[in-house]
Amino acid sequence: MIEQGIFVNDISGMTPTRSGVTPFYPLLIYSSFKLFGYNFIPVILMNAVYSSLLTVVIYAMGKIMFGKTIAILSSVWTLFYVNSIRWVPTLLKENLIHFLFALFVLLIIVYFIKEKNYLYLFLISFVFSLLIHTDERYIVYFLIILTVIFFRNNLSLKHKIFSVIFISLLTILFMTPWLIRNYEVYKRPVLLSERTSPLIDKYLGYKNPNNFSQEIQISDATLDSILKGIPVCDMTVYNLIQRGMSYGTLPVRHSKPEKAYIDFKELWRPFRFSNMWVSEGFRPEGKWSLSHNISVILTYGILLPFFIIGMFLFLKEKNVLAIVLFLIVAIHTLLHITIVLSQNRYRFPIDIIIIVLAFYGLINLVNIFKSKKLLDAG
Repeated sequence: MIEQGIFVNDISGMTPTRSGVTPFYPLLIYSSFKLFGYNFIPVILMNAVYSSLLTVVIYAMGKIMFGKTIAILSSVWTLFYVNSIRWVPTLLKENLIHFLFALFVLLIIVYFIKEKNYLYLFLISFVFSLLIHTDERYIVYFLIILTVIFFRNNLSLKHKIFSVIFISLLTILFMTPWLIRNYEVYKRPVLLSERTSPLIDKYLGYKNPNNFSQEIQISDATLDSILKGIPVCDMTVYNLIQRGMSYGTLPVRHSKPEKAYIDFKELWRPFRFSNMWVSEGFRPEGKWSLSHNISVILTYGILLPFFIIGMFLFLKEKNVLAIVLFLIVAIHTLLHITIVLSQNRYRFPIDIIIIVLAFYGLINLVNIFKSKKLLDAG
């Protein structure tokens, strides 16, 4: 962007991976560098702002759904939540995604409980557009928007259909500048980034020159050469597997069911005490340090049983918002164990739901215990 301008017309010198990056976070870094020079401090301060605003958003979520007590507990917990702090001193997009996703979920909740109001649909579409231009995988959450519109009982069918048309056209409008840029660069329709091209190229009759499959696919012969230390064509994979072997373990080819199970554990993992091979069996992950394990267990792992209880109790109330939150968690999980590469940090955006529902479950358990104690005393 600094060399060619915001739209980066010539990407011939970029690697396929870099040309597959969505534009919003690079645009923020570009703007910071233009204003302040090659100084990373302003970008880190932006990350800190996103992380701080996340505390405000989670307070609003908790208060709207469950009241002030759960809102305060959830927001205070977020102040010390390691997963919302650890990415601040980086140039990665994690904090921005966490904030935008949380804001998206909050607006969905507000829209669901408010009277019909096109302002909230506009805000949902705007934040959703920023989110998908930060990371293309979140485009699947348009299904959540449609679900919420049709689940609203206080809208007529005619108004629901009009709302769907309104937000669809609005989202397309927000996407149009980057769609035009992509057509100018790639000479074919490209949705958000080239990572999405396999979804549409075959239907439009275009041949995609880049392969964005996130799975490592190697033959038995290539794997055998790597295990023997013989260099192969793809030195990136060679170095990756050699690094894993340096942990003292050998890669194992996983079947699709094994991969889904391992990716599920990787996504929801609260600790890692040993080295292992994840996904298709060729991605090494080293054990976490003692401080890493303790910090994640005490800020995330300890919440998991209360989250399960909270989700169960919320669903038991037959509240449609409970179904919406459950669908968000389910879609996020299924996306990362089937289509998208699964890493532990890819779960962090839905941690906002885990935190709020965990305290909802905990408060309910405390109230049940108090009621039983009063009954026993009586």
